[in-house]
Amino acid sequence: MIINHTHDTLPPPDSLSQLRIAAFPGQSQPDNGVLFFVVVAAFTGIIAGTFLINWLLQKHLQKQAYKTAQQNFALYDEWLTTYNGYYKSLPAKLRQRFLDRVSWFMSTKTFTCIGLPLEEKMPLLISAASIQISFGLDKYQLDFFDSIYIMQHNYNYGMYSQPFEGHVNSNGIYLSWDNFLRGYEDYTDGDNVGIHEMAHALAYVNFMAGSNDAQDDAFIRRFYDFSAVARPIFNEMQNGHTNALGGYAATNYNEFWAVAVEVFFEKPLIMKLDMPGLYDSMCGLLNQDPLSPEKLLTIPVSVEA
Repeated sequence: MIINHTHDTLPPPDSLSQLRIAAFPGQSQPDNGVLFFVVVAAFTGIIAGTFLINWLLQKHLQKQAYKTAQQNFALYDEWLTTYNGYYKSLPAKLRQRFLDRVSWFMSTKTFTCIGLPLEEKMPLLISAASIQISFGLDKYQLDFFDSIYIMQHNYNYGMYSQPFEGHVNSNGIYLSWDNFLRGYEDYTDGDNVGIHEMAHALAYVNFMAGSNDAQDDAFIRRFYDFSAVARPIFNEMQNGHTNALGGYAATNYNEFWAVAVEVFFEKPLIMKLDMPGLYDSMCGLLNQDPLSPEKLLTIPVSVEA
């Protein structure tokens, strides 16, 4: 579920309202306009320098985290083979690529558990849900999001009375761990909260977060081709038509998109038989075909930090 409310918007930066500069005794007062320019330039330089230092430090830490992850590839392969049906179905030549992308994704995110201890496999499995969707895309790190929050069970959020299994807003990606695991225990029912919320996150980055470096222009262009097929199906569902996606997909177009991604990966043959046009458009959009042994239609360009 995507949450949009007033708290999702960032406050404007504080403005520089007043400067008081005292001259030394016996010295003439400098020109106020020049002095103001010098102070503002110095202030801007300090801010820019601080930002650059923090950015470089973050990139260094990310690369160190990735190098550490590389040393655990054998363990990651074991865990993903056990828990993730998509990874298990990948040809051997693509598993290394998947592990690389998962490791980069993990290195750019902070994982915070609320109400349960953080286990080593949690960041890996959650990251894999995102990489599964974006495996065929050029941009896959969802760089707009820094934080992923993990709750143990269904949770309440804001003024909503219905408990949540997961949601996405500008503050981060939220998931309930028991529901996440349940989604991969049965990888054929089309119900997977990890895939569902990561599909929301992918849409949020590209369409709802405003202009940002994480946007994938090629994905955005292809999404309009997808919508040319998907919108009429969604409109029919809102008028009572039923199909393999189920009733929740008719809630709104955001939920239609996330459910379509779930069904695309977990029930691909059923989607292809029931809605061949939608299935083909999903293949083109995500650059992969779950029914193909090779999975990827073309090998995308990796975009690492």
